Parts: sequence; structure tokens; C-alpha cells
Amino acid sequence: MPRRSPFTNLARQLAALARPRRADLHTHTTASDGEFTPSQVVAHARQAGVAAVAVTDHDTLAGVAEAQAAAPHLDVIAGVEISASFRDREFHLLGYFVRTDHADLSAALARVCERRRERFREFVERLRVGGRNIPADRVALVEQGAVSLGRRHVAQLLVACGIAHNRHEAFQRFVGPLRGEVGPKVLVPVEEAIHLVHAAGGVASLAHPPADLDDDTFRTLAGYGLDALEAEYPWGRNSRTAALRDAAARFGFAVSGGSDCHGPDPHHRMVGTHGITVEELAALRGRIGSHHAGERAAVDEQALAGDEPGAG
Repeated sequence: MPRRSPFTNLARQLAALARPRRADLHTHTTASDGEFTPSQVVAHARQAGVAAVAVTDHDTLAGVAEAQAAAPHLDVIAGVEISASFRDREFHLLGYFVRTDHADLSAALARVCERRRERFREFVERLRVGGRNIPADRVALVEQGAVSLGRRHVAQLLVACGIAHNRHEAFQRFVGPLRGEVGPKVLVPVEEAIHLVHAAGGVASLAHPPADLDDDTFRTLAGYGLDALEAEYPWGRNSRTAALRDAAARFGFAVSGGSDCHGPDPHHRMVGTHGITVEELAALRGRIGSHHAGERAAVDEQALAGDEPGAG
């Protein structure tokens, strides 16, 4: 990573001390499409002075162990960003505090990642057919380096091979136009994804919710057991933070938030630049197990009424 002057580092540290400590609950590592290793993400989190950081790679938990081992005195939360489907659209579901050894969650993520790998190869093949040949050894290196492959890896290959000048050009000229020529991703139905996160001991938050979601959608997701909405996020000019915080309050969701950092650029999405307060993190953590408690309460009510669950 580029070296910064001692003055720049001191300025960053002083700025971190001047603001309330927060938790960055959305970061990516080299286990998926991030440019920082898990250890580097944690190092940046410590430098930013965050109270906690969640490793939330796309569809894999492979980066969590390294991150946690790299900073035993920092609250490093086991997380994942699951590719999900709801009403014929792709959504992303953030799972926090999950067990990395949970069999059902791991199996579901493995299915998604296997299709990701196949799709990555389809992109490379379509590029070859179009006259943009990427050497096999470079493709193999990328496949060996990440568990969860995606379009960003294709773009990085195009830049590394000199076919595109930068990642933006790679997406605009080459990767984007090919989306209709490769097969779709495997997506986990959002209700199933929420259930898997809960079964693994975690809580589920809807990542960067789109602007067109209405109250009926939030009500449905609440019925599925969704725990939180990602309200703090690098939205850019059209921030949705206030609207999502309002929706969270009205529908009983907690809030989550983070930088969605994938690497050093852009700087406004570096680790620690966005997040929630320590009080909001505590409220999110307090949701752990709440759905199991609700299920037990429903069973108890049915038993008191003389109507055992499952009775025909």
C-alpha cells in the first residue's frame, strides 16, 4: 500500500480521537473482492480508532479467522454479505456475529461461491471470444487468491493485462456489456438467508437498501425476521441515512452501517470512514437469539391455548 508521511498519519490519528468512536460493520478482504488482506483491514481499523470492525466478504467467511487472529484486542466481528433474492431482484444481506463453522450456512455459501467461480470463468471466456485474451497463468493466480470471485476480479485482470487503463474503464467497456452473455448468479432467497444467519447465531441486516423500497417491503422483511437496516453508508450526494433511520424506527429494526471498503480507493470509503455508534452496536448485538426467544414464546402461547404446534 502507498506510504504516507508521518504528518499525514498523525493527522488521521488526531482526527480519529476527535470524533466519537464507531463501528465499521461493512468491509471486504482478499477472500472476496477486496484489495486488503484480512490482517490489513484490521490494521486500518486500528489506525482509524474504531471500536469494532466486521469482516463481511461476499458469500464467504474465509477471511474472518485471520482478521480475528491479527487483532485479539479489537472487536473483530464475524460477518458475511450474502447474495440474496427477493421479489425477482438481487439484494445483499449482511450477517453479523455468525458462527463460522455452522454447517448449513457454510454449505449455502459454498454453493453461491461455486457458481461465482463458474461465472468468473464465463466472463474470461467471453472476453477471449471477443479478442481480449487473458493469459491462463494470470487467471489461475486470481482463482487461487480468492474464495469468492466476482466481476471486480475480471476488471482487475483487464487492468493488469493492459487491456483497460483502470477499473472504471474495465467495467464500462468490457465487463458491463458482457453481463447479458454470462449465466446468472446463484442467489439465496432472502427469507432463507435470514434464517441461516439466525441459525448460525447471528443477526441479519439489509445492506445498502435501494431507494425504491416501500413500507410494504419493510413490513414483509420484518415478518421474515430481518433485524436491521444499513443506514450509515457512503451514499454520496443522495444520502438515505435519515430515511432509513426513520424506517428502522417505524418497523422496529436496529441500524447497521459501514464503509463498504474494498481497498485504498476511493479514500472516502476507507476502513473506519463510516459506521454506527457503540450504543447502536450494542443494540444490534442485543438482537442475537431474539428470534429464537420469539419462537419459544409463540410455542408457549399455543400450548397454553391447548393448541400444540403442528397439530392437524
